[in-house]
Amino acid sequence: MRKFMGRQAGCCFLAFAAAAVFILFSAGSAQAFVRVLVNQVGYEPAARKVAIIEGNPGDHPADFELIDAANGATVLSGPLRSDGQVYDWQERLPSGKHRPWLFWTANFSAWRRTGHYLVRVGQAQSCPFAIENDVLERKTISNVIYYFKGQRATGSFNQADAHIPDPNHPGHFLDLRGGWYDATGDYGIHLAELGFTNYFDNQPVPLSAWSLLASYGALNARHDSNFTQYERRLLDEGLFGADFLVRAQRPGESFLDGVSAPGVHKWARDRRLDNPNFRPKIMTRPNGAHGVLAQEPERRYEFQISFREGGGMAIAALALAATMPRHAPDGHFAPARYLQAAESAFQFLQTHNRQMNGEPANLLDDESALLAATELYKATHQAAYLADADRWAGALTARLVSLGPYHNYWQVASGTRPFFSPSDAGLPAVSLLQYAAIANPANRLRALDAVRRSLQFELWITRQVTNPFGYARQLVQMGPHGEIRPAFFFPHDTVAAPWWQGENARLASLAAAARLAAPFFPNHPHFQAELERYAWDQLDWILGRNPFGACMLNGSGHGSAPYMFFGSWQYTSAPGSIVNGITAGFHSEDSIAYNLGYAITGKDTDWRWKEQWLPHAAWYLYAASLQH
Repeated sequence: MRKFMGRQAGCCFLAFAAAAVFILFSAGSAQAFVRVLVNQVGYEPAARKVAIIEGNPGDHPADFELIDAANGATVLSGPLRSDGQVYDWQERLPSGKHRPWLFWTANFSAWRRTGHYLVRVGQAQSCPFAIENDVLERKTISNVIYYFKGQRATGSFNQADAHIPDPNHPGHFLDLRGGWYDATGDYGIHLAELGFTNYFDNQPVPLSAWSLLASYGALNARHDSNFTQYERRLLDEGLFGADFLVRAQRPGESFLDGVSAPGVHKWARDRRLDNPNFRPKIMTRPNGAHGVLAQEPERRYEFQISFREGGGMAIAALALAATMPRHAPDGHFAPARYLQAAESAFQFLQTHNRQMNGEPANLLDDESALLAATELYKATHQAAYLADADRWAGALTARLVSLGPYHNYWQVASGTRPFFSPSDAGLPAVSLLQYAAIANPANRLRALDAVRRSLQFELWITRQVTNPFGYARQLVQMGPHGEIRPAFFFPHDTVAAPWWQGENARLASLAAAARLAAPFFPNHPHFQAELERYAWDQLDWILGRNPFGACMLNGSGHGSAPYMFFGSWQYTSAPGSIVNGITAGFHSEDSIAYNLGYAITGKDTDWRWKEQWLPHAAWYLYAASLQH
């Protein structure tokens, strides 16, 4: 992920037509282009199974066929449902002009027989896909684990990181070996990013470590021998991340942010301690105005992070690491050392978090500290940690507010500012659900009620407009004090501007929250079904059922294009990586864009869509590992 001013189009057709992006469809006298969009990996037999038909004005597709790819036989057919147009979503033509998209839905949920299939509409057809039990687990999880291993800091970078100058203690050096490179074009190792915004902090390395270990737990709980080697590899990778977090902790204090990798040439000699938290928290708005976001934190904690900036998630990952079985590949440190680092950092941040933020706790502190306290209680069963978790859970649930037609949305801080995140939108629900497993009956009910109300809001705002893809819409605020409005994509004008990018991590985090929540509501089968559909819609979008027919998980689907950086493909990544994703168009929050490329924009903007980033893979891995 490119900091501040930071950083596939798939096929939809059979191998013999893989080079074609659209297939000609005849509708009476009109000759138009129609595309059949599917999850290019596949569908579960018992899950809702939908293809989206994409066309233009003048197209009139009426029926679909589900074709057995093995023999070409039609196994199911039915009428299409017309869905119309979505906002200002338009196809960009080679001439540079645009043509509006129209959409239709083909629902083949009734077909449950396993095999390989495609959907045909007139002369247009999708690429082949599987209908198979545990389809994402079988076909994607191995690659995602492999991606993390490929992102490990190694070689000259790792050697340099073992001897990083300590700016707070001249003549001394820090051992920050390990960790994962942040993104395709960023070889830094980051515990925190976007800290200058106060509202959009994300936590790539701590989230990845926690996700790998939590995914191990999720698969292990399913008691399926097919996951045995996945579990071994998840432990190995998760404990690798925990090892780095131990090294990153200042003794008796919080965690150092990590390692910065500046320079075009990415020389190992240029690596240094990262320091995003202690920049002056003042930004220049696009219109030239200035706005102070918070007071400057205390300088004595320079280079360290607060709960919201990765500290809470790092504590949670270390506490979880301390509970891992020892018969599997071990981390460098003993379980007691993981726990000691987690407890020490938690105690410090409980006292000093406000000084480090320069302002009171907001929702990001609440959710992160809650997960930290919950994992510490699970690891120690100490009543004090349960009391801490109760307190943070109470602070978090109090942030459900209403404004006009918007009921039970998360408020990020005082006032009416909504919480919206480019990476962790599902974390409030995930942290409360983890807490619900340890809470007393009364607190459990309160936590689950907050989860239910918040997820009902997510379902409501998603279906308020034409949205055949089921893409998770969100309530956003423009600029520092601007309009509050619903939106599909992360806005261009926020306190993070000019930073904005695709948000596949956000979608996967919401899929994880929905999947994790569903079993907690056995007496509400309709709500459970809605959550399952919502989760699948987000995963389907990532895996190709989107307006660009792009499977954004590298190595899966069809026709993936490499990430281009200034017109170069040198940053091609490994299978299992997930690109940033689809965004609003450059000139309208209600339009849509993906992979415009350096040749079109003439700028280093490729990263906004095509750069692979740790949080995308971390949230996808956890969502795909959960029982469903």
